[in-house]
Amino acid sequence: MPQKIARTFIGELKSLPLWLYAVMGLTAFGLGIAVYRLVVGLGTTTNLNHGYPWGLWIGFDLFVVAFSGGAFTLATLVYVFQMHEFHAATRPTVLTGLLGYVSVLIILVMDLGRWDRFYHFMIFPNINSALFEVSWCILLYTTVLISEFSPVFFQRLGWQRMLAGIKKITVPLVIIGTTLSTLHQSSLGSLFIVMSERLHPLWYTPLIPFFFFVSSIAAGLAMIVGGASVSFWVFKRSLPQKVVGSFGWFLPWVLGFYGIMKLGELVIAEEFGLLFTSGIYSVLFWTELVIGCGIPIILFMSKAVRHNRVWTLIGAVLVLFGIFLNRFDAAWFALKPVAGFAYFPHWMEIAIQFGVLSAMVVIYTLIGRYFPLFEDTLANGHAAEAATRISLSPAE
Repeated sequence: MPQKIARTFIGELKSLPLWLYAVMGLTAFGLGIAVYRLVVGLGTTTNLNHGYPWGLWIGFDLFVVAFSGGAFTLATLVYVFQMHEFHAATRPTVLTGLLGYVSVLIILVMDLGRWDRFYHFMIFPNINSALFEVSWCILLYTTVLISEFSPVFFQRLGWQRMLAGIKKITVPLVIIGTTLSTLHQSSLGSLFIVMSERLHPLWYTPLIPFFFFVSSIAAGLAMIVGGASVSFWVFKRSLPQKVVGSFGWFLPWVLGFYGIMKLGELVIAEEFGLLFTSGIYSVLFWTELVIGCGIPIILFMSKAVRHNRVWTLIGAVLVLFGIFLNRFDAAWFALKPVAGFAYFPHWMEIAIQFGVLSAMVVIYTLIGRYFPLFEDTLANGHAAEAATRISLSPAE
């Protein structure tokens, strides 16, 4: 029996794609550097300073939280608004959200000077702090995501009673999760309200919590669309392209509303002229708005684009790039310089960040391989056949 188990294990290792071993190596290296950072402190392993206390890690955290917004967006559509045609996307999307939030928690521990006291916000509450609310919401929402995803493990292990029990409380869990996610998606923007003297006026506004929330919905939808296209090639299974196109249909509306609000706020604040007179800040703002908002609106308004896997992936990547740039603009690029201080990430900061992101890829791939993650999706052949039927249908 031990020999049979060993042969099976070795056979599975040989069957894994070579690229996954490369990602595993990057994960091991990055997490090894993370352990070193915890031992020696921030000063040795980062270039953070008093002028730039936030850098690469916080920028990525802000983006990953928005990127993971697909979990609460999709769960709300399926379980609250009863759009069950999107149910097949639930498990992959919730897993992406869960891994995203776990990676955020890991990086937050990396970013703490006294990481050994990470639990202090639980026992020494500062109810006047936005970070207190964000910390609790992220922790509780991660717990909700674990509960929402647990049926995948219960089904694989054959724990039918546990599976039936968790299904009974799915809707309350989704409502709790949506509430928590709504709170902290917007509260992350609240962190910047106190930075009026530092954050450039093109980004600083009392409405920034609202902008963070709306853009997180767009990021979540783009993640679902892009993830479906990637899984078509990586896992040989995917959502029907008609369903992917339905998610893409929502994007122009969300992005259009977001873009109008962003530009409208500048008009009301009498700061519209800054769009053309702020040098590099004008370039960053226009890049963020045109690439991440304008071009995707044009793309996803087309039915032909929504029914093409390559073009939906391109459109989703553009949306995610725009929101990625928005979060880094707010946390780093659009901060006014402080005399005597400069910042560029230390190579160890970069290694740790890539190590965490690589770990997400490894875990997602292994779960997709050995657990019923894609049971409601179509195999490649069926998905391609469905896409062909859709492409032959009359245009709008």
